[in-house]
Amino acid sequence: MPLEIREMDTKVDFPALAKCLYESYEDPLQKFFYVWFPIFGESETARKESLDEAAERLAKWHAEDPSSYWQKVVDTETGNIAGAALWNIHTENPFAQEHHMEATWFPDDGSRRFSEQVAEMHSAPRALLGQRPHVYLFIIYTHPAYRRRGVGQKFMSWGMKKADEMGVEMFLDSTPVGRPLYEANGFVMVKENIIIPQTDTPDEAWKEWQKRTGPVPFYLMWRPAGGNYEEGKTVLPWKNE
Repeated sequence: MPLEIREMDTKVDFPALAKCLYESYEDPLQKFFYVWFPIFGESETARKESLDEAAERLAKWHAEDPSSYWQKVVDTETGNIAGAALWNIHTENPFAQEHHMEATWFPDDGSRRFSEQVAEMHSAPRALLGQRPHVYLFIIYTHPAYRRRGVGQKFMSWGMKKADEMGVEMFLDSTPVGRPLYEANGFVMVKENIIIPQTDTPDEAWKEWQKRTGPVPFYLMWRPAGGNYEEGKTVLPWKNE
């Protein structure tokens, strides 16, 4: 089953990408996933509604963001999507203007406030350290049926080549599961980010989602322009800003 990396077809691929996304993050389950893509109930109908909403929202985000670049790895024998990645290719400082996400995929209650706080805390370390043009890996996943076949490495190799062509740094927010892949590609952890949203007035919806997700550990990882990092020698650009 030869695997091939391709640019996504934005007209038709989002439903299949969303399905692969869910199946990838649910095996093994990474609880933070539901903060961005909740399923309201345990029925097949609830799951289908969630998948449909996710596909529509991913397409909307892509259409509205000029930095967005989606890729997929395809099994050329079956046509199945083996994995996908979403890059943000920033030719300017992406944090020059403040932006606050509104989690409209949740009801207008504590669950929405919880999700919005997670999103803001998730991006906070990069907002401090990444105020220059850079390549950011926002989403990457491999379907369980295609793991340990180099799918993730295909995406990483493409992204590093792109960053080197542009002469810019790379950032990504890693989970504990993904960290070994990134370290093997020369990324270093520059900020631990344990996300624990707080409020003085939690309603029942906030409490439910706090219980469902628990603390969310991320690691902001960085690769310098050109990719050659030497401990104690490589200049950290944010130190000079």
